[in-house]
Amino acid sequence: MYINNINEFHEYVGETIEYCQCIENDIRWIYSAMLKGDHRKTFDELERNKSTLGNVLGKLKRLDISEDPYFSEEDYDLLSQITEIRNHWAHKGYVMFVYKQGREWEDAFIKQARRLENDHNRLEKLSKNIEDIRFDVLRKYNRI
Repeated sequence: MYINNINEFHEYVGETIEYCQCIENDIRWIYSAMLKGDHRKTFDELERNKSTLGNVLGKLKRLDISEDPYFSEEDYDLLSQITEIRNHWAHKGYVMFVYKQGREWEDAFIKQARRLENDHNRLEKLSKNIEDIRFDVLRKYNRI
């Protein structure tokens, strides 16, 4: 589906940011569940210390080294891009076109809309996969 108007753009931005937030939260839960000790306390400490996604990903990657890791190198590469993607849509995505006029606005809007579609679609799949992994990890480590 292609974003064809500003209302669809608004909707996609909201969903894209939602996926970013859920992915970040699920990554914290996955890491907390895999780490020995009280997983709820670990999760709360990550929240309290405002641990960045990059920081938690590094820790998770070290835990996830096994013959059958939960995440591939490609997954970790995409996960490492989440902050940049979120920041783009939270801080820059609109200003790339809203101050332009006429044809220049249309061209800039289309460029941002296509980028948004790509980010949205990749993160939608990733978010679902990570949610499934979160449930699997919680069950495997008896954290439910």
